Amino acid sequence: MSMWNSEKKAVLEAAQQMAQKGLVVGTSGNVSMRLKDPSGRELLAITPNARYYDLLNVNDIVVADFEGQNVEGELAISIEKMMHIGIYKARKKVNAIIHTHPVFGSAISVAGLEIPTILDDQATYIGGEIKVAEYALPGTQELVKNVLSALGPRNAVLLANHGALSVGRDMREAFTVCELVEKTAKIYLCALSLGRVHPLPAEAAEVEKAYFDFIYGESE
Repeated sequence: MSMWNSEKKAVLEAAQQMAQKGLVVGTSGNVSMRLKDPSGRELLAITPNARYYDLLNVNDIVVADFEGQNVEGELAISIEKMMHIGIYKARKKVNAIIHTHPVFGSAISVAGLEIPTILDDQATYIGGEIKVAEYALPGTQELVKNVLSALGPRNAVLLANHGALSVGRDMREAFTVCELVEKTAKIYLCALSLGRVHPLPAEAAEVEKAYFDFIYGESE
């Protein structure tokens, strides 16, 4: 049995849950978790490439190093592995990443709109506005750069003409952010269709942003 069995199980369960909840269709999307290796190597557990989540078992979840090479598991690693690795390198408090293709978040990414800070929970758990990473082909270094730039210190980002990505200190948190992004996108589209969007009052946004920075900020 793998020493990372519980982490691989968390990745598998999150991937199956995102499919069940309709946040992805078929084999799309990917999930990963940062691993603690006794030798000090930086590793992650990540979903394999192009596999239906309901047919996977714990042993199908791949363990890779930060060069993107298999350490454990036979299947090909997700095509988006370098995007996950890039985020783990840049954001030391992030331990789980979920990349989905949600309907409403993707619609906003197709329109090229960022979601301003419109809700209290968005400010508190996502860290403010949800920006759109400029388009680049999946699996490319250019996409990694664009995602890191648009994600910044926040916990979620939209990917132009593609989908959404959420991060957290653990898998439960990353999944909660994932659902919150889609909820926020739905509310934003509803407000736009009503013809009126009132952003969160500046004072409230500031207080909640300070709380977010205290919890999630990278400065020690």
